[in-house]
Amino acid sequence: MTGGWLADDRAELAAERILDAVRGLFLDKGVTGVGMAEVAEAAGCSRATLYRYFDNRQALYVAFAGREARQVVERVWRDPAVTAATDPGERLLDGLTALIAEVRKTPHLAVWFAPANAGIVAQLSDSSTVVDDLATRFVGDFRPDVTAAAARRLGRWLVRVMVSLLTMPGAGEDDERAMLRDFAIPFLLDRRMRIE
Repeated sequence: MTGGWLADDRAELAAERILDAVRGLFLDKGVTGVGMAEVAEAAGCSRATLYRYFDNRQALYVAFAGREARQVVERVWRDPAVTAATDPGERLLDGLTALIAEVRKTPHLAVWFAPANAGIVAQLSDSSTVVDDLATRFVGDFRPDVTAAAARRLGRWLVRVMVSLLTMPGAGEDDERAMLRDFAIPFLLDRRMRIE
C-alpha cells in the first residue's frame, strides 16, 4: 500500500500528495465526512504514513486550508483586473470581492462553506497560521502605518468578515460589494482610526 512513499524522503512532496488526494474526498463526501483512513487510501499510503505527516484530522484541515488560501490569494492578486485600480480603497474592494468569487467558483473550496461545514471553517479561521499570516501581510500592504500587532488583529477581523460572507452570502455580488465598501473598506483604510 505504501507504493513509493518510503522511497520518497521529501516530506513536503509527500504532504502535498496527501493534500491533493484529500481535495477530491472533500468534493465527494463534504469536509466533515472525510476520515483519516479514507485519506490514506485516496493518497495511496498507509495510515501510519499519513499520521507521520499529519497528527490528526485537524492538522490535515489546517494544512489544506493554508495551502489553498495561499494559492487563491496568489491567483487573485496576479489578476491585472484586480490590481488595476489606482485608488487603494477600490483596489482593496476589487481584491476582496475577487477573493470571494474565486472561492465560490472553486468547487473544492466552495464545499468548505456549505452549512454543514460552518463549524469547521469557524474553527480553522482562528487556527491557521498561514491564513493569519496572509491576512496580516495583506492588511500591512494597505496600512503600512499600523504596527505589526495591529495589522495582525485587522487581518484576523478581515478573515472573519470574509468567512461570514462565504458562509452567509448576501443578496448577491452587488449587495456583498456594497457591504464591503460601506463597512469593511472604511474601517480598514481610515487612518484616523486608532488601531493598536
